[in-house]
Amino acid sequence: MKTLQKSSARQQGLSLVELMIALLLASILTVGLYQVFSSNSFSFRLNEASARAQESGRIASEVLGREIRGAGYFGCNVESVVNNLDDTDESYDPDSHSFDISAAVSSAAATRPADAIAGTHHLRLSGMENSGIEVRTMGPATSASFDITERGGLVDGSVIAISDCSGTDIFQVSSIQQGGGGNLKITVVANSGEDDPGNDFTDNGCTNCLANSYGAGAQILQPYNRTYFIGQSNTTGEPALMLQRTDGTVVEMVEGVVDMRIRMGTSNTPNNPVNQWTDVTGAISWNDVRAVQVSLLVRAGRNNLLEGTQNLCFPGWNDCSSGPNFTAPDNRMYRVYDFTMNVRNSSR
Repeated sequence: MKTLQKSSARQQGLSLVELMIALLLASILTVGLYQVFSSNSFSFRLNEASARAQESGRIASEVLGREIRGAGYFGCNVESVVNNLDDTDESYDPDSHSFDISAAVSSAAATRPADAIAGTHHLRLSGMENSGIEVRTMGPATSASFDITERGGLVDGSVIAISDCSGTDIFQVSSIQQGGGGNLKITVVANSGEDDPGNDFTDNGCTNCLANSYGAGAQILQPYNRTYFIGQSNTTGEPALMLQRTDGTVVEMVEGVVDMRIRMGTSNTPNNPVNQWTDVTGAISWNDVRAVQVSLLVRAGRNNLLEGTQNLCFPGWNDCSSGPNFTAPDNRMYRVYDFTMNVRNSSR
């Protein structure tokens, strides 16, 4: 019993000095851990913003570059392209139904989408793309009808083109007739006098004949007008790269692209390289365009990500030897992506 009493008497607890030292050490450890966490969190947010900006810039550049390269293709004989759509019909829409070879790549004010953000540029691209469908047999010369290898995505009312090296005819499908039995037969018929907007073959010298003579193996092409611009995203409410399709519908393509500037490389001599670069707000003969330069301003991350605003050179072709010409409006991360693309299918 005496031994137990002596042992209990020696348990005096922590002194005030020891407690203060323990609190001090704990505080130092907590501050250190907070600094490590804060530093790692900042690095994570910075890397995430950089990756998002790089991804948005790369995707937007690839999409626009591919479209510019393909623009202006209207078949292998661009000297004999005929648009048979009835431009006198009330449902005829120039944005959807006119396909201008002389302005396959343009930024004309008349084609600027109403939803484009002020101060940004837009790019309208026209051409034709392969549908994978070929003509099997042609009907009489006085009838705009022919058999095709497959139906694909064609429906009554589709605007398509038939093309080979004799020329290209654009028209609206009146009806698609599909035969049964063992021999599948799909016949495309184009009649004049139909609505929305319908066809007008009178300039071809007959009621329902095409302007050019085609045979088996001719391709069915899909004509298009596509306009890329900077608009407000319906999802995030932020600026984004938008696409206006041939039928007028608008879809968001790439988020984070807050501005786009374009200038055209032109040559007034056929088959000669670019000898002048002009901002699209200047006077340009669109038929002389040989190349397109695009500068994209991409934004990523939350506001106040950086300690201060960034100073950049935008558009990228500006002379910034004396210093950047663009100051970011907030503390988010901004990046500039520039590229130059040749117009391979120039009509001249």
